[in-house]
Amino acid sequence: MDDRRQSEAIAAARREIARRIARFCTTLSPEEFDRLLDRMAHVQWKYEVFPHIAEPPQVGRMTREMPD
Repeated sequence: MDDRRQSEAIAAARREIARRIARFCTTLSPEEFDRLLDRMAHVQWKYEVFPHIAEPPQVGRMTREMPD
């Protein structure tokens, strides 16, 4: 994905997130709100680009047999 498309996707996610959460974040300063939006938009972009992250296999309890 090129930088322009990434920047556009992050900006769009940032606008949408801001629209949704602005009313709940009234106690944050503008700088804190911007940092929050940046972090949330990058996470949103990450999971849109890489949506299929495999879960690690469940490992059962491993026991080591002791020699007699």
